[in-house]
This record gives sequence, structure tokens and C-alpha cells, in this order.
Amino acid sequence: MGKSAGLTLDRLFYQTLMRKTGKVLTEGQRKITYRELFENSVRLGNSLNYEGLSGKRIAVLDWNSIEYATAMFGIPFAGSSIHPINVRLPLEHMLRTIKVAGDEAIIVSRDFLPLAEKLAEARVFSKERIFTMDGTSDTFPRFKDLISNGENTFNPTFDENTEMSILFTSGTTGIPKGVSYSHRNTVIAIWAILTSLSAYQGMSRLNSGDIVFPLIPFYHLWSWGSLFSSTMIGTPYVLGGKFDPVTTLKLIQSEGVTWMNMVPTMLYALLANDGDSVLSGMKILIGGSPIPNGLVEEARKKNIELTSIYGFTDGLVASIGTLNEAYGNIEDEKKYWVSTKFSTPSPLTEFRIEKTENTPPEIFFRSPWLPEGYVSDEIETKKAYVDGWFRPGDSGHIDEMGNLSIDDRVKDLIKSGGEFISSSVLESHISEVPGVELVAVVPREDSKWVERPVAFIKTSKDFESLVRQIRNSLDALVKGGKLSSWWLPEQFYRIDDMPLTGTGKIDKKELRKSLRGE
Repeated sequence: MGKSAGLTLDRLFYQTLMRKTGKVLTEGQRKITYRELFENSVRLGNSLNYEGLSGKRIAVLDWNSIEYATAMFGIPFAGSSIHPINVRLPLEHMLRTIKVAGDEAIIVSRDFLPLAEKLAEARVFSKERIFTMDGTSDTFPRFKDLISNGENTFNPTFDENTEMSILFTSGTTGIPKGVSYSHRNTVIAIWAILTSLSAYQGMSRLNSGDIVFPLIPFYHLWSWGSLFSSTMIGTPYVLGGKFDPVTTLKLIQSEGVTWMNMVPTMLYALLANDGDSVLSGMKILIGGSPIPNGLVEEARKKNIELTSIYGFTDGLVASIGTLNEAYGNIEDEKKYWVSTKFSTPSPLTEFRIEKTENTPPEIFFRSPWLPEGYVSDEIETKKAYVDGWFRPGDSGHIDEMGNLSIDDRVKDLIKSGGEFISSSVLESHISEVPGVELVAVVPREDSKWVERPVAFIKTSKDFESLVRQIRNSLDALVKGGKLSSWWLPEQFYRIDDMPLTGTGKIDKKELRKSLRGE
């Protein structure tokens, strides 16, 4: 096998192939070994070079699949850059990301063929530059032909500083913004993730004996780097396509899954359908939004290990929950609290907290893989990237042991009477009340206090009775000195369909709009 220069993605395969473990990636009834994945990726890269797409940006529209995994390596192997498109974005935002990236080709699966035809009609891409993964269309060339026609000889023309991917933010705070990552930056970030999950004590540790099933889609930080991490240590890897809780639980059983990643709303959905306790003993890396107390307690009761991860498209992984040796032998309940409410800065990363008299404590982050800014967006770059530091827009604290705790998104803090209320703290307490399936606390405009908190609750229980229980629970916290009385929500609203973003987080922007009558 040929070798590239420096820290490049192909090097993630070397130990796994050398050990000849025969570990596989699985999608339904299909299986592919890591050696086959490497060879198919090499063939794809060579075909893309032949097609004149070396050094270009290439988009992908699909759920997690074997073909997508091949593209995740094969496109960078061509010296090109993969643009995993967020399939949950509105079409207008999706088209904008394609334009900003300057994508010159796109690879799509069957589910997205109608969109591919629209892109061809609008001349966003020529028909010759739209490749279909399953070959069901006679209109466009086939992805599998790119693989079968490519030579199985790895002679890389790129180095560690070549861009391997462009990612876009989810657009929850406005128009999606693009960031560029080189091979080197990506490999170092993956090393940091694996170090955090294996070298330090804690829950949800990851090693080559695990069977990994990621629920985070590739279009969101490459599934938090799970494919790259699994390739590096050679773990069996399960690909489940579009998320469905019932199908997911069946796959966990059939494949013997031991380690997963997901956002809190996904875990809620799995627990609601897990009558057979399939998740018992599961190791889960969870993040994307604060983890409510009620969800943590439910996981503890079912013997599910939880570890928090904190990161962002604009800077990749920042911190992962670990158990500092200074804690000693701590009881089970506290172990869950530390692992989910705090996280330890990943190796080579650094945080600082900046606070002024009239602003909440704001987190700043830096790392060796931090981008210099947003692609073609100087205005937003100046706001977010300051003197080598990135401002994720989160409020938080760092304790005496260096652990980071996230209070809330700065934009989600509720400023009432000149003081700040954390919506995530209220959500955690409300989530502990039995019958609360999902909860979101947002501000409502108030003529006297400027803003006051209100809560949206998803439940199948009697709503009036549930609200009484919630008020009683919050009143008890006030009496116990754990909450200030002026923090309590003014009103509770029942909601049957909680709006979610493309990354599975509760879309508070839509809830705020509904309060304004928009």
C-alpha cells in the first residue's frame, strides 16, 4: 500500500489492516471488512481523479450507509473534500451550502433522487456530476461504477494540509456557516477523542472489543468522528440508516451492540420503546444539548452508562466526560452526575471563561485543529473567532479540577429583571417529574421584567395533573434552597409535536416564534 505524507486519513487504517482482525461494517444483511472499505475507497478516489474531480469539493446526500462510509474516505483519497449535506436543512439553506462550498459533484442515495432531479433541472449540477448510490436511476451515472472502474493502487497526491472536508453549522442561530478541515486537523481531533474515551477513567469507555452503532448522522461532524475512530482501532461498526427507535432496538439485539452515540431526544425515544431492556449495560456517548436530570436518572436505573460530549461544527470535539482520579471511589449516583453534567477538556484543548458586569460567563475554546474562520464569511468570522479563540455561544463554568460545565446557550438564557435564568437548569428539574417526555423552557416578553420563563411540555398524561406535580416539585426545590422563586415558569403549555432541528435538538427558535404568534 502506498503512503501519504504526514497525518492523513489513510493512516487511520494501518494498524487495523496490519492486525488482520477481519472486523466488519454492517448495514442490514450487507457486510464489508475494513480491508474492503479501504480498497473501495482507494478505487473511488482514483475514479474521481480520472473524472477530473481531484481537489474539488463533492457533496453527499444520504443516511449512514456503507456507500456513505466509502465516500467519507474515498473523496479525501482523491485529494478532494467531502461536503456531508445536512438532509434536515430547508431546501433554501441546502442550496446555499452547496453554493458557498462550490461543490462540483454530488453523490445521492435513492431517498434523495427527487431532490437530485431538481438540482439537475435547476442546473446546480450537470447530470454527469450527479452519482446515484444504488443505481436505480437511468438518468445519472452510478456510484458503484466509480468504485468498480477505479484502480486498486494507492498513490496519494495530497498531504496532511490538504482540505478533506467542509462542514456547515445546522443553522439554528441563522444561516448555516461553513468551516474547512484538513487531513491533519481531523486526524489530531480523532486522536483526542480516542484518548479521552480510552486513556482516562470514566463511563462509556471505548476500545477495539466494542461493537459500535452510531445514531449521529455523518452529516453532523462526521457522526462525531465515530467512523474515523472505529477505523483507527478496528471496532465492528453498524450502520442503521434513517433513525427509527424500534428498528434501532432490533439492530442492537441482532448485532450485539455495546457502544453508541446519540442526542438526548434519541435516547428518550429508545427508552420509550425499550420494553425488553435491550439498552441495559449499553455505553452511550451523549451530547448536542444539555442532558436533563430525569433522563440521567432513567439511564442509571436501567444500568445504561452515559458520558457527555461537548463540541461544535465550528471547532469539532472540545471536551468529553471523564472521572478525575481525585474523586476516588465515588458512589454510583454521583458517578452519573459527574459524567453527564461535567466534561474534561480533550487533550491539546484549552478553555477560558470571560465575564463582564452585564453579561453571563461565556466560554472560549481553542485547539490545534480549530479553523481560522468561516468559509467566505468575514463578518461572522470576526464575531466568533477572536485572537485564536472560538466563541461557541455557550455560558458555563470551570471548577477547581478543570471540569467544564455548560449552563446554557447564551441565546437561551432568560434575562429577567436584570438577572439571568438558565433554561437548561429548569428543564433538568422539570424532566425529573414522571410523565414528562420532553420539555423546553423559553422566554416570553414581559412589560415589567423584560423576559419571563414559560415551559412547553410533551406528555401522554393528564396535563393539568402533571402541571400540578411540576409546580409542587419546583416549589420543593425553592424551599430547599436549590432554586430561586423568581426562576419558576409563569406558564406551562402542552405540545404534542416538539419541533426538532436537523441534529435532533429541540428547536427553541420555533417555540419562541409560536409565543410571538408567528
